[in-house]
Amino acid sequence: MKRRTFLSSSTQALALLGAGCATVDAVAVPATEVPSHPLQGLTTFDGHTPLEKLPAILDRPATVIDFWASWCVPCRQSFPHLDQLYRTWLGRGFDLIGVSVDDDPVAARRFFTQFRPRFPVAWDATAVVRERFGVVSLPTTVLLDKEGSTVLRNVGFELSDHRYLAEQVRRLVEGG
Repeated sequence: MKRRTFLSSSTQALALLGAGCATVDAVAVPATEVPSHPLQGLTTFDGHTPLEKLPAILDRPATVIDFWASWCVPCRQSFPHLDQLYRTWLGRGFDLIGVSVDDDPVAARRFFTQFRPRFPVAWDATAVVRERFGVVSLPTTVLLDKEGSTVLRNVGFELSDHRYLAEQVRRLVEGG
């Protein structure tokens, strides 16, 4: 299986100047804290209610986790494309969740209301999930396979990168 990383860890800093938006420093998670689910810690936009249904990442052929913020211009560009990807593969073993890293839940909720994606969204109020996934620039889109392994990690938004993401989702879902 070919694995592709659009920006290696040594070049992630360049994304701050390119097609991505820098995030604020995330809160470190103590090494002794091992979550039962990689998305544990996400909440609704009230910040207090844990997300009731976390995506079943394991045993799904493909899961996309997209980290975004309301103030991020490339995030605004990517949302309609992600929504189309979700609608295309929904019900065929694909899942997608948008994770807001906004400091202000009102701004995040407004962004969500404006775009009205069909995929579920959650808020990473404590920055624990963004830290777990090493998010330093937005949007950061992670594609996981059925073992929970990262197949693709894309930082920023370019239409050609989204097309590659869609092709990888298709390949995983169709089993080829």
